[in-house]
Amino acid sequence: MKPSIFLFFISILLTHFTVLAESKVSSATIENMQLEYIDIGAGDINIIIESGVGMGVNYWKPLLAKLKMLKHRVIIYSRAGNGCSTPTIDASIPESNKRLHALLKLLNIDRNIILMGHSFGGIHVREYAISYPEQVIGLVLLDPSHEQFSKKLIQLNKAWAVRDNKRLNSLFAQSQEWQVLQKIYQNEQLKDKGSITKIPTVIVTSSKLGESDWWIGHSKQGKEIWRELHSSLIRHNPNSIHIVSNSTGHNIPIDSPNLVNIAIEQTVDLVNGL
Repeated sequence: MKPSIFLFFISILLTHFTVLAESKVSSATIENMQLEYIDIGAGDINIIIESGVGMGVNYWKPLLAKLKMLKHRVIIYSRAGNGCSTPTIDASIPESNKRLHALLKLLNIDRNIILMGHSFGGIHVREYAISYPEQVIGLVLLDPSHEQFSKKLIQLNKAWAVRDNKRLNSLFAQSQEWQVLQKIYQNEQLKDKGSITKIPTVIVTSSKLGESDWWIGHSKQGKEIWRELHSSLIRHNPNSIHIVSNSTGHNIPIDSPNLVNIAIEQTVDLVNGL
């Protein structure tokens, strides 16, 4: 083997083991409960990651090597009741965001935050940005849940939507966070009133068809509604980018990890005025 090739493979192995070493899951005591988190990388910008319903640090472990390449500090955590974080009787968005705020304070992070939310995590980061505007400089929304989606699906086809809601509610009957999401669907509004006007924002929307053969949300018409709702969030935001991809499903972090990094770097560019 040529020396240059040997050194190349050694470099890859060292990078791999460095990421594994840094990916140790730590635990912090917040409000008499334990929140698990991963803290990797370093830089002036802090990327804080919110996961989908029931997800936490384990969901993101396959992306750690990619995220380490960003040269920013990255914090991934499991909300109360997810992963190894302590269960709670209150999994509401406001209480969850208070716990995140306390965790970030413990980690000496109080500014230059880019929040990245996948699915249900997108609702968390939108609410956090309103509650703590002095901390947040940008948003990355990966196929985010939207408070109007359930209503729009019912308007599309009430019988189909109601049937599917019963099935979904049965599947997620034990999930506190699913119940929180249903309440948000009922209220149909968040603090930003469905419009992110000032914060630099990148949204990635999956338009891929065929993810399931029964749910109305995965139908062609459901996907069109999904894309339009995402677009409406940044319609009046000149400092935003909307990426629509038919090559990735809803699980963008797993299906398209490169797209995650692209979205983060595009947000950083928006923040820097590039």
